[in-house]
Amino acid sequence: MKKILIFIGMINFLFANVFVDKDTQILNSLNIESNFINNPLLKEKYRYYKRYEKRYLINSLQNGFEYIPILKSEIKSSFLPKEMFSVAMAESYLNTKARSDVSAVGLWQFMPATAKRFGLRINDYVDERRDALKSTHAAIEYLKYLHGYLGKWYLAIMAYNAGEARVIEGVVRAKLDKLCRLNPKLKYSSKMRKYRKIVREYQLHGARDYYKLYSLYKKLKNVKIDLNNLMRYQKGLKSQYLPNETRDYILKVLSISFLFADMDLMNFTNKQLMKGKSIFVRVFVPAGTSLYYVSRLLNIKYGTLRRYNAQLKYSFTPPYRYYIYIPANRYEYFKMAFNPKNRKYVYIYRIKKGDTLREIANRFGVKVKILTAYNRLGRFLHIGQKLFIPLNSKVINYRVKNGDSLGVIARKFGISYKKIMAFNNLKSSFIKVGQLLKIPQRF
Repeated sequence: MKKILIFIGMINFLFANVFVDKDTQILNSLNIESNFINNPLLKEKYRYYKRYEKRYLINSLQNGFEYIPILKSEIKSSFLPKEMFSVAMAESYLNTKARSDVSAVGLWQFMPATAKRFGLRINDYVDERRDALKSTHAAIEYLKYLHGYLGKWYLAIMAYNAGEARVIEGVVRAKLDKLCRLNPKLKYSSKMRKYRKIVREYQLHGARDYYKLYSLYKKLKNVKIDLNNLMRYQKGLKSQYLPNETRDYILKVLSISFLFADMDLMNFTNKQLMKGKSIFVRVFVPAGTSLYYVSRLLNIKYGTLRRYNAQLKYSFTPPYRYYIYIPANRYEYFKMAFNPKNRKYVYIYRIKKGDTLREIANRFGVKVKILTAYNRLGRFLHIGQKLFIPLNSKVINYRVKNGDSLGVIARKFGISYKKIMAFNNLKSSFIKVGQLLKIPQRF
């Protein structure tokens, strides 16, 4: 009898309702049907996070506290569901230096192509995927695009992980299977064979046959499915409706959202953490501004300033006008005390075939010994090697290379091509390989 009572107690514990009304509201805000609250996979994931991940989540909030106000205010002002904050948590745990095995980077784990598609700059000097503010703007635009494309927020979240094409494939397959369950006669019809063929061709050829798949997706818009349908496990199939990673991802985002909604798990300090205000502001500075100079000027630790400016690959800004983040409480002093003439600026040059140190020094108006000391050079240069060149002049001598145009050169140095034309007395935009151009730098 005692064993039976223990067994009944265990069953009651395992299947007790671990959720509350707030959790159902979270589902609804992401366009997920309320009955998904009873999904056993969701219950299992939430129990795991509540038991084992709670402390790690709170530590992540504390370590990334300066980014919380940015994310929350930008998400709110963009009218996205507040649960999108949990997407950033699921991606990086608020670590701007996070990097995946497939080269996704930053708070929102952007891949290079998607980052550039949504306006983030990646070059020799900066990687704006690590910029909390700019990457959040880009992520919001991407999520809005996915929502417009797919129609539901939970589909947008899954597409953020797997890509919109992979989610559309899963939705189409789930809808075709539902049609066959509702009307078994359809299973072997010529129409269904045609639809299945479209899916197979996409699986085989990818982007080449995506248009047909998307057309079928639109044709099936009146066939209703929900997240329970998409999460249903298909025994014996290697390829489920959704990749295992994406199935786990949506459960992770929901579990984190439920934990944030459960204020019993958050002490007063952490509640205040979630309601804080941004502690830094953006200021534009001249080319090659040194973070060491700014940190000394503002009397703050270099490491703190470097953390605020994770988008910079080096301790200085690019060779064009750019921005840095500084503590908000030092902004007025910065405006009064910052003097661009008090520092040199830096250019990154990649060694090409035939280059010599003397030729490079002459081109940029610096001494060979300065280049050698600044870069700790040995006896030899290597093709592709980076040289850091401290510049004393506001003008860079640039030798036109094969494939260059005035537009390409102007974008590289962050100025208008018309300014290059005027500075070099050019009557047209035509330039020749080997031609020497003087590039005025912006201050």
